Amino acid sequence: MDSVSIFNPLLRRAVSHMLQAGLIHTEELDVASTEQAVRDIIVAAEDAGETGQRDLEYAMHTFMLDLSEQLPERAVVQRVTQDTTEPDIPQLSQMIALADIAILFSDTGKTDASFAFTLLEEAMDMISIGLAEALFGHIERRATELRRGIYATGGKGIVMLRMCNSLLRRIPHSTMSEFAGRVQIFVANSFSLSERSGVNLRGDFDHSNIPQPKEVDTEDKSLYQSFWSLQRYFATPSLLTSSTSNGGFSRFVEAATLTLEEFRKMSSNRASPLSMELTGAETLRHLTSPALFRMQLSDPQFKCQILLQLLIFIKYVLSMCGNRLQTLRETATNKFVVNDLSLEAGDQEKLHNMRQRVGNQLINVANDRGLFSRTAQFVVFHESAWTRWKAESCKPFEAPSVDLVEEMQAAARSFLQIEGVNFPSTTNPMGSHRLATLWETNTSPNDLRGLGDEVRGLGLLSAMRHLDIYCREDGDYELLTATERIRADLLQWRALRSSVYDNMFRRVDPSSRALAALREEVLVQSQSDGSAITTMDVES
Repeated sequence: MDSVSIFNPLLRRAVSHMLQAGLIHTEELDVASTEQAVRDIIVAAEDAGETGQRDLEYAMHTFMLDLSEQLPERAVVQRVTQDTTEPDIPQLSQMIALADIAILFSDTGKTDASFAFTLLEEAMDMISIGLAEALFGHIERRATELRRGIYATGGKGIVMLRMCNSLLRRIPHSTMSEFAGRVQIFVANSFSLSERSGVNLRGDFDHSNIPQPKEVDTEDKSLYQSFWSLQRYFATPSLLTSSTSNGGFSRFVEAATLTLEEFRKMSSNRASPLSMELTGAETLRHLTSPALFRMQLSDPQFKCQILLQLLIFIKYVLSMCGNRLQTLRETATNKFVVNDLSLEAGDQEKLHNMRQRVGNQLINVANDRGLFSRTAQFVVFHESAWTRWKAESCKPFEAPSVDLVEEMQAAARSFLQIEGVNFPSTTNPMGSHRLATLWETNTSPNDLRGLGDEVRGLGLLSAMRHLDIYCREDGDYELLTATERIRADLLQWRALRSSVYDNMFRRVDPSSRALAALREEVLVQSQSDGSAITTMDVES
């Protein structure tokens, strides 16, 4: 192919021009400058006729292969060991410039739409994982251009998924977990949250990393076996209701209690606070060697991850029991994710107590004034919304667009045709009568006004009496009825107003202790003075 030899010097000249101009270091692709650098290539492709696009793609593939073969071994080792922000290897910089050219050609139709990802996929396969991380950093900078017009079911979306999955298989998760997370986040942000291929509609559990404990004959044998048996329950929650020798609720409670008791014995107030900064080594490695067992139990980060697993597991089990399970069944269209783990009332109470104990131990182990514990429980609390979304077959978040352009333009034209338009002055400086009235209310924590709505028939005392589920530690806001949500929103606002007077570090979530305390205060006051607070004269 004669035209291929024509593209080779043009490509090298364009890459050199882009490096000299520093175009590869910009946050977004500089289209105008890049087009100026490759104008000769575009002209040559058009002159080549029908074979121009094919020859151009072949020339770029060959150029990328030549660059990868020219990478010296010492440069690869240097790139892996040095923490630099910009590529310090000339061949890698040229590969990045060539990738920018491919992105421009794919975006403008000069090559196939998936050509940029195809070229990047080949480059990733030909270089070491350390250099692949540097190249992937450039892909993240060009995410806007690469994701334009992408779909998971075909075209360049398939090529991108193939490239990222190949990368994930090569990345050593024990030492480069942050890089693996970046790849997964890139894939997740490239498609809609409701994309079927990424939501696990069947609700399958991951059984690929269940540690297998070894046979030991030491004084820690019972603790060792009990500790590692918890991982089987985390991976297969249905074992709680199993009658086999490897399952059962009583066995789980025994193993969890033994583990928590050992954590309590080994806790120390002198330990340094647990840092929440990413270090790249956050992956929990399940090393089941008996020789390492005591060292693992003394590691605060290891204990926090086990406690966090327990917290997530207990929350999931409780969501599949009792009234929550019944409510979930009524709205669920995806029956795969609804697992019947119905436990006796006494067993559920044991799990409630265990969750409280886990939360307290997270505070002690992390030694950070409860920051890690509050963050973990806040995230776990809101996970119930994702459970409901999964049960409803992952409905799309994007609402259908409404075409109101013509109506809005007509309204704007009619408005502009009116001369001397004066906006009327409002008597409510806060914007509405309700908000103005509420703002004028006494905000003293001892004053119980400012809550309730006589128009809707909602009284403070009646609202308090109907909020048992909301005041409990395990209450799920998402499972309340519409009327209960109205009451809960009012009480949540009033409780938080009261809480700032005594504890600025308290948890600000729907299960806040301030809400339960306020409820008890109202009930006691109404019973003592005999004047039931059934309605309030102030709108909220």
